Amino acid sequence: MKIKSSMLIYICAISILAIAVLYFLYNKYEITSWEDIIFWGILATITETFLISFPSGVAVSVGLAVTVTSMIICGPLVGAIVAGIGFACRMPVIEGTRRHLLNTHISRTVFNIAQVIMVIGIAGEILYGMVGYSEATSLSELVPSVLLIILICEILNSFLVAIMINLMHSKNIFETFINNIKGIVPSLLGIGALGIIMALADINYGKGVVVLFFAPLLVARYSFKLYFESQSMAMETIHALNDALEVKDAYTGGHATRVQDYAVRLAKGIGMKKSQVERIRTAALLHDVGKIGIPDFILNKEGKLTKEEYDIIMEHPVMGARILSNVDSLKEISNIIRHHHERYDGTGYPDALKKDDIPLESALLSIADSFDAMTTDRPYKRSMAILEALQELEDNKGTQFNPELVDTFIHVMTTKEVMR
Repeated sequence: MKIKSSMLIYICAISILAIAVLYFLYNKYEITSWEDIIFWGILATITETFLISFPSGVAVSVGLAVTVTSMIICGPLVGAIVAGIGFACRMPVIEGTRRHLLNTHISRTVFNIAQVIMVIGIAGEILYGMVGYSEATSLSELVPSVLLIILICEILNSFLVAIMINLMHSKNIFETFINNIKGIVPSLLGIGALGIIMALADINYGKGVVVLFFAPLLVARYSFKLYFESQSMAMETIHALNDALEVKDAYTGGHATRVQDYAVRLAKGIGMKKSQVERIRTAALLHDVGKIGIPDFILNKEGKLTKEEYDIIMEHPVMGARILSNVDSLKEISNIIRHHHERYDGTGYPDALKKDDIPLESALLSIADSFDAMTTDRPYKRSMAILEALQELEDNKGTQFNPELVDTFIHVMTTKEVMR
């Protein structure tokens, strides 16, 4: 991996800050027991080894519980050292390869160790500054402070990683940051709470009981792994279906991607919730998947379709809905697919729904689908200019299309598109 100068400067800056944090903590706190560092370092290494990788390249582990525990019991200095040991000695499987110090690029290793030392060291210092922890500290004082620190720790860590990803791949820092923390924070707060319980177990009963608490951590990791693998399999299914359709009809692949873009813009334009936008995103990509069941001679016919052939084409929304209803993670979008050829005046297919009986997502998808069909060259027709296609939508609102959605789509396209 070739290191950009900006990346090198960033890694050096983080490393210097990490050394400064360690120096500050070293002059303020004592290491009372090297046995504690070894014990917690081994546990941290194990948990960091069994991390879960995201498609974006970011990974999460349940090692935060171990780090929090060592921080509470032994202080911020030991917490930072334990976190560094966990990252330095871990051997996770990433993209099918067991990674360790000897086969991981030095820049990535240095960054990971430096940023975790800095983050945990700062978090630990804030914790001790807020609570003034001692063995006499009550649980009611400790819990809210620790949970707040974990939240701060995750935000800071995600921000530092987002900057690194931006330097490596030029991805938007804010979007990467949001993607890194969404859905993870609640789980990490739960793991942090487990870390508090482990700390109390160590204080009151010793390290033997801590080892007993280590088993739930591995179970938590396994649950994380199953969840993210199921999400990954769902996305692989989506792309496999789309690829299969593209092989059958090369036009449809590019068409689906463009419809997805238009549909997402319109969904955001009418203020749909993020979960709805994501459903639209998936539905748009797969809206023509039912065409897999259409004979090739009809699907790729250059001339005008006969009535019998058009009747067969009209079956594709029903076929698509039927296919998707058999995939658990895609069932919720099957109804959107089924009705994306309904018309506002009730003359569409397959169920002749009208007005508000048509699902909003389907009505939205219909506009995006039609717009792309009008603005794309096909063997049997020329493409329209954007303004011409938008006028066509305007002329057919209230008959073919939902009027309010058409108005919003025209606004979105005329304010964000370059006319041609």
